[in-house]
Amino acid sequence: MNLVNDNKINICYLCGKELVGKIDKDHVPPKQFYANDLRRLHNPNLFTLPTHKPCNQTYQGDEDYFVNSIAPLAMDSYSGRYKWKDIIRFSGRPKSKKLVKMIHDEFQPNLSKLLLPPGKIIKKFDGDRVTRIIWKITRGLFFKEKNLFLPEDKPRDFKFFSVGEKPPEYLNYVLASESKGDYPGVFDYKYVELEELNFFNVWLFLLWDRIIIMTVFHNPLCECNVCKLKY
Repeated sequence: MNLVNDNKINICYLCGKELVGKIDKDHVPPKQFYANDLRRLHNPNLFTLPTHKPCNQTYQGDEDYFVNSIAPLAMDSYSGRYKWKDIIRFSGRPKSKKLVKMIHDEFQPNLSKLLLPPGKIIKKFDGDRVTRIIWKITRGLFFKEKNLFLPEDKPRDFKFFSVGEKPPEYLNYVLASESKGDYPGVFDYKYVELEELNFFNVWLFLLWDRIIIMTVFHNPLCECNVCKLKY
């Protein structure tokens, strides 16, 4: 049995309510993942979902933080180099000073007297803000793939892999699955849903061809004891 809703539903994927009032076209993943110059060169047809405008606006600050804090880790890739140019321009805006200062302070040569190899630094980040955006992307793509609303408070977990880190062998099954991203050099994703494990979902994202992030959760129609307890 595949837990998919065959009926098209006209709801906001962020709040789950009917689409009425002021409506936005929300890019999934965020449009700013795609550097301005890169969009001009390749003219990608980016995927969007309709949302309530107020719902979408609540994520703007966290999306700005996510891109400007995480994308510098991928600046040696093709799409990452273009995105770095955007970040430089963003950092020169007067209204960006506070955010830029906060992100700058997240890059540290050492932490708690930890000795690092030459040329290496530590990058901290605000986990709540980063995972909020990863979960938003997951919810949007899950809606696209399954036509199901994935609640914001659905139990889930995340894992971030360092740049250059090889994912463990237990993810080979996911890695061998079909790539779903339309423009994998900027953003790619793969996922599997394991019916035998209470419709357990494992999603992998590849950002700017360098950064791998994993999200795990159950299908929202799952009726296992954990999901029943939550809902």
